[in-house]
Amino acid sequence: MSKTVTAILALSTLLLTVTPVFADESQTLKGEFVWERSDRDITGDLKAVFEPTGDSAWNVSFHFTFEEKQHVYSGTAEGSLTDGELKGKVMSDGEEPKPFEFEGTSADGSFQGTHTGFRQGERSPTGTLTLSR
Repeated sequence: MSKTVTAILALSTLLLTVTPVFADESQTLKGEFVWERSDRDITGDLKAVFEPTGDSAWNVSFHFTFEEKQHVYSGTAEGSLTDGELKGKVMSDGEEPKPFEFEGTSADGSFQGTHTGFRQGERSPTGTLTLSR
């Protein structure tokens, strides 16, 4: 067997062994949120930590500051962090947790989407979010 073929086989074996390890690691994306309000939009830095729970399934936590208070909204997500659809549901922190949903599209490792809250059981758009590696 030639040295080139041996090198290709060794590299292929290494990649097949290492790739699943990366897929099982947590992924942290950073970006920005926009909270749309009738009087003015509020923007802020956003960190999202995705912990894998299965095939394209994640536990997710969003870390951000809103009106000078630190928040962590946690829940689940499904889809791709690199290319394709991504959506999820999280609960706000605090004394009276409220549900929020997010959805959007990932392309080349960046995510652009919207977030929605619920008022009196009705969906209410709340803004946008962008994330990248």
